[in-house]
Amino acid sequence: MGPTLTEKEHALLNLLRQDARQTVTALAAQLKVSRPTLQNMMDKLEQVAIARYTVELQPTFANAQIRAFVLLTRDPKKSTEIVDVLRRFPHVKYVCTVTGQFDVLVELEAESYDDLEGILNGIEVIDGVVRTQTYMVLAEKHSQMRGAA
Repeated sequence: MGPTLTEKEHALLNLLRQDARQTVTALAAQLKVSRPTLQNMMDKLEQVAIARYTVELQPTFANAQIRAFVLLTRDPKKSTEIVDVLRRFPHVKYVCTVTGQFDVLVELEAESYDDLEGILNGIEVIDGVVRTQTYMVLAEKHSQMRGAA
């Protein structure tokens, strides 16, 4: 089992999820801790919990014009290989395993419908993929990762 986080460290993670651009001083004030204490908390979180800091573009500013979610049914013996192949697709932004009728959920972005078709064709021929079902995003209404749409 990994390291445990304190209540204040969880609170800090939540503040960073809301706005990672806040200053250390502002974060320390919100959590009612000293600046050095907050810096120590940040150092710990960067070692054990924070994978990276990144910029998420609003859909209107992203190069990709089309977002889609693909649900996959897979051969259970090929699970690891399928995920490894999906990670190499530059248009694939997110992959997770899920419960229910399907086994894997993939989020992808494409610049055009032709690109989307090519990506989907590439996913369908991965060894171990039994079936796919694709859902295109019409409009994003809310995302804690991307901010309110």
